Amino acid sequence: MIKFLRIASLFLLFKTATAQIPAGYYTPANGLTCAPLKTALFNIISTGTSVVSNSNVLVAFSSTDVHRNDANTADIIWDIYSDNPTGPEVFTYTSQVDNCGGSIPGEGSCYNREHTFPQAWFSSAAPAVTDLYALYPTDGYSNGQHGNYPYSEVTSPTYTSVNGAKLGTNTVAGFPTSGVAGRAFEVRNEYKGDIARNYFYMVTRYENDMSTWKTNSNADDVLDGTTWPSLDAWYIKLMYKWHLLDPVSQKEIDRNNAVYALQQNRNPFIDHPEYVALIWQCTGLLPVTITDFTAVKNSNDVLLQWNVSAETNFSQYIVERSADGVSFSTVGSVNAANRTVYTLTDMDLPTATTVFYRLKMVDIDGHFTYSKTVSVRLNPKTGGITIYPNPAVNEVSVVLQQALQSNAVIRITDVTGRELLRQPVTTAQNNIKVSVNQLPAGRYFVSVISNGNLLHDSFVIVR
Repeated sequence: MIKFLRIASLFLLFKTATAQIPAGYYTPANGLTCAPLKTALFNIISTGTSVVSNSNVLVAFSSTDVHRNDANTADIIWDIYSDNPTGPEVFTYTSQVDNCGGSIPGEGSCYNREHTFPQAWFSSAAPAVTDLYALYPTDGYSNGQHGNYPYSEVTSPTYTSVNGAKLGTNTVAGFPTSGVAGRAFEVRNEYKGDIARNYFYMVTRYENDMSTWKTNSNADDVLDGTTWPSLDAWYIKLMYKWHLLDPVSQKEIDRNNAVYALQQNRNPFIDHPEYVALIWQCTGLLPVTITDFTAVKNSNDVLLQWNVSAETNFSQYIVERSADGVSFSTVGSVNAANRTVYTLTDMDLPTATTVFYRLKMVDIDGHFTYSKTVSVRLNPKTGGITIYPNPAVNEVSVVLQQALQSNAVIRITDVTGRELLRQPVTTAQNNIKVSVNQLPAGRYFVSVISNGNLLHDSFVIVR
C-alpha cells in the first residue's frame, strides 16, 4: 500500500494526484513560438507554485514514482536505472523502507533521490533542489555513478547498471571535454525522453537563473547562460533526438498529474510535446518538423501528403510502407527543396486490407528520424466494426456498424492468437473504448463475439 504523508494538507494533495490539466492553463502560450513561447511557459509554470519540503521528498515519491511489481502483489519504487521494462526485475525497492544515504556498497543496496539535473549546477538552491520534475528515486549506487556528468551517449563503459544505464566515454559531437574528460552517463532508451523533457522543463522553469547557473560546477557543459535557447547547441540536438526516440509515456503522464497535485505546476513538454520543436526549431539546429502527414486512398493509388515547418541541414524524405504495421520497406523518396508541402503517390499497392506509411527523414549528415505512422484501408470494410485511432498508443475505440442482438465479448489477441484482453459489451453499446496502454508495440486483432456471429478487424500499436 502506498504510504502517505502524515500531515493532513499533503495527504489531501496525494488524494488528488489524478488531477488533469486545468482549463485554460496553457492559453497564454497559444500562437507563440521560439523565445516568446518559452517565456510564456516560464510565467505559467512558475506562478502560484508550491514547494515540497526537503524532508518530504521521499514521501512524495510514494505518489509520483511507484508501480506494481512483476507479481502484481505490491507497489515498488520506479527506478529508471534498474527497472526492466521487458522482463523480471533483478531487485526492487519498497518506498520509504529501502531508502538510504551516505556510503553505498553497491547496486541493489538501497535507493535515494537523484537530481537528474545535478544540484551542483544550481548550488542546491531552493526551490529547484526539491523540484520533483528534476528528481527521481533511483538506485543509490547508480546515482553516485551518474554524479554531475552530463547525460549523453557513451561507449567503453566503466560502469553499467542492471538495466543498461552506463557511465563511459561520450560519443556525441560537440561534447565539451574540459573538466569532465569526455565522460558522460547514458540511460536506456525507454527513459531517454523522460530525461530530455526534464531538462527542457528545468531550463524553462528557471530561465531567469541560467546566467548564474552556467558558472556552477560543470553546468557550462550543457548550459549557454541565456534565457533562450538556454542549452548549448550539441545538447539541444541530443535532447531533441531523445525526445523523439522515446515519446511521452503513460508513466510520464501519470507522474505529471501526481507532481502537479503537489507542486501546482506542470511539465508543459509532457502535456504538449510539440512545444519542444516550436521553441528550439528557431535555433536552426533541429531536424525537419512534420506538422501533418496524411494518406488518402484514390481509385488505384494512395496519395501521401506531409506539411513541413522548417528544414535545416536536411537531405530527403524516404517513404516507407508496411502491410502489418511492423515491417516496413521503401516505396519512394523525395529530396528536400525548402518547401512547406510535399506529396508522393504510391501506385504499386500490395494485396492487403490496410497499409501503413511512415516517413524516414534524413539529414545531410546521414542521421534520421521517423514520423508518426498513418494507415489507409485499401479494400471495402467487411468486418462489421471500425477501430480508431489506428495506429493507436494508449486506447482504441471499437465502433459497431450495426447494433448487437445480444450481449457480447470483445477479445484482443496478438499475431500468435494469444488472448491478451477480454471485455464485456452490452447491446446498448456501439462505441466501446478499450485501454491498450499495457501492450507493447505491434499488430493486434479485435473480435466481437455475439450470438454466434464473429466481427473482426486489426489495429497497430506504436510506442
